[in-house]
Amino acid sequence: MPLPITAESGLNKMKKTIAVLMALIMVFLLTVIGFAQEDEKLNYLILGDSIAHGSGVLNSDEACYGRIVADTNGYNYKNRGISGYNTSDLNNYLDNEDVKADVAWADIISISIGGNDFINHNVFNILFMALAISLGNTSSCERTVAGAKANFYSIIDKIKAINPDATILVQTLYNPGYPLIGGPLETGLTMLNGSFISYLDENPDAFTVVDIHETMKGESMFIALDTIHPNAHGNEIIAREILKTLKELGLGENTEPVINHPGVSELAIPVYWIYSAITNSSIPAAESALIPEAPAA
Repeated sequence: MPLPITAESGLNKMKKTIAVLMALIMVFLLTVIGFAQEDEKLNYLILGDSIAHGSGVLNSDEACYGRIVADTNGYNYKNRGISGYNTSDLNNYLDNEDVKADVAWADIISISIGGNDFINHNVFNILFMALAISLGNTSSCERTVAGAKANFYSIIDKIKAINPDATILVQTLYNPGYPLIGGPLETGLTMLNGSFISYLDENPDAFTVVDIHETMKGESMFIALDTIHPNAHGNEIIAREILKTLKELGLGENTEPVINHPGVSELAIPVYWIYSAITNSSIPAAESALIPEAPAA
């Protein structure tokens, strides 16, 4: 014979039902809030060459400047920098459907490109160009700059066509400070940086310049032992400059990099240079050894 349902037992059942419903509602709200917080994160995309990729740092996925910026400001992050890319390569890369999708995804896009236009798949080309400049002949440099300028204009046009709302940051090229050719190379870099910035003459709000050239100028301590790429400390310096710019644009609150994973600088064996000269092809820093950064003072 079933027990009679009393007012008290009915009330207890109702309380249990309400408690279960409240728990389900809380789980639902926490899930929604979690998704909302994820959606509120800005999307940060890196495009460009080996500097953008993080060459010069062995653990580049964790410690390149793009990752540092993303970690510091809490951005979602993708890096499509490719070692060896010049302006022509990046221009063509932007025709790839997957790359277009990433450009459309991005709220902020950082670009580092142009140095490989001088190298042109053989590191000794930059020596010949510097020698010519030192002798007063800038014709080769001017041709390189003209080609890079046309490609760069097309790069910005393509990005704007895909995602007109994205904030674009264009990094100026720095001088690694090579002995003997540092002066002539500075002439070429000034011409190339100026040609990129000239895009703003007719399109003043197209992108924001991040002046890495000035920040890294003459500071060999920021350069990896491959003599080209920024080392772990150099990546932190670049990240700091980008963070300053993002704060000025209202896209971040921090200017001091958050280092979740200390960078490990690469030591490239000089065979890189020899291989490049013989094969007339550019390769990433080949053999490398772990060289931990010195502890901060």
